[in-house]
Amino acid sequence: MHLWRERLSRWLLPIARRIPPSPNGITLVALALNLIGAWLLVLGDRRPWSFLAAIVFVAIGGFADALDGIVARLRQKQSRFGDFLDHVCDRISDTALVACWMIGNDVRQALAFAAIILIMLNGYLGTQIEATFRERNYESIGRGEFVLAMVIFPIVSFILFTNGWNALAFAGATVAEWLTVLLVAFAVFGVTQRFAQARRMDRS
Repeated sequence: MHLWRERLSRWLLPIARRIPPSPNGITLVALALNLIGAWLLVLGDRRPWSFLAAIVFVAIGGFADALDGIVARLRQKQSRFGDFLDHVCDRISDTALVACWMIGNDVRQALAFAAIILIMLNGYLGTQIEATFRERNYESIGRGEFVLAMVIFPIVSFILFTNGWNALAFAGATVAEWLTVLLVAFAVFGVTQRFAQARRMDRS
């Protein structure tokens, strides 16, 4: 996703030149958008259209999350507190979105806990690598892939609930639970990548 991150930065640069809020203000707006999206995901089991509505907020929140850093660099307003705030809001957003999507899809608790722990661990390791080695690296699986999943998965949920397929089980797990297994697998892969990345950076 790092190649797309570079392209996104170029696309958002004209907006960054004109947008009035401060970088920290944009970070908080992104958090608010993601929390609204999370709330809509919880409502999805009763109002399937909420899954689609959530996508709008998650997508705009994702763009806002990319925009805050661009605005900070463009206006030379980068700060350690701003970086700290960005990471904190990312972790809150990630936890709220994945937890609320799983609640809305009635994913079994043990699987939901595993997914939340591993997604949080993957995010934490990325932040810790930056703190330890003073270098950002976007080559491993990270938040970009997670946001993409939180755009695609609600579409699947909407299709399942509107057609009455949400309770269908394959090999003892619903479609939403298999999607959660996929999230877990990607998170494990991301954690493995980041351990290997930290080892390489230590040796260089």
